Amino acid sequence: MGKLTILAGMLSAAMPAAAAAQYETPVNPPDPAAQLAEMIEIYDSICLRAFPDDRAVARAMAARGAAEMTDAEVRRLLFDDPGRGWTLAGRTAGFRLTIEAPPFHACGLRTTTVAGFPDMAPYRALADRYEAGGGYRSFGPQSMEVGNVHTTGAGEQRTTRGGAESLMVFLTTPNEQVRDAAHSAVEVRFVHQLHTGN
Repeated sequence: MGKLTILAGMLSAAMPAAAAAQYETPVNPPDPAAQLAEMIEIYDSICLRAFPDDRAVARAMAARGAAEMTDAEVRRLLFDDPGRGWTLAGRTAGFRLTIEAPPFHACGLRTTTVAGFPDMAPYRALADRYEAGGGYRSFGPQSMEVGNVHTTGAGEQRTTRGGAESLMVFLTTPNEQVRDAAHSAVEVRFVHQLHTGN
C-alpha cells in the first residue's frame, strides 16, 4: 500500500464533524514546550516502547492512572475500527491514547493546544532516533477537509515483511467557516502504525 494512501486513510479517520467542546480554545494554556515534552515522554514510553503489545499498553496506562474510554468514546475517535482508548490527566494537559486493532495496528496520542507546537525539534529528535538505520522515507504533508474539520498529516514510513511501519503527525482544527476565537484549538496527534498487509 502506498504511503499517501495510508496517510489519506488516517486523515479520513482523524476527522469527525467538529464538536464545539473538542476545539474550545484552551484557557490558561500550558507552556507549549512543557506540553510537548510531556507528550513526547508518553508517546515514547507507550507508543514506541510498549506498543505493539496491547496488553503492555493497557498495563502502562493503568500504571499512569489513565481512565479507560467507553465504547462510545472510542467510536468517536476510531469510528468503525475496533480498538481501545484511555484518557490521561497529565501534568500539563489532558491526553487521549487509542490503540486501533490490525490490520492497521496503531497507537495514537492526542492533545489539544492553542496553535500546535511552535518548535517540533524535540519530536523530530525522538523520531530520528527511533527511525535511525531503518530505511524510513518521508511522505506528505497532505491535507484534507471533511465537514467542518481540516486536518494535515505527514510522516515517515518503511517497508516491513508483508506490510509497513509508519510514524505520523496530524494537526486537526475547525475550518474557517466554523472557527472563532472561542473554538480555534489545534489537536495534535502522534501515531505509530504497523500495517500488516492483511
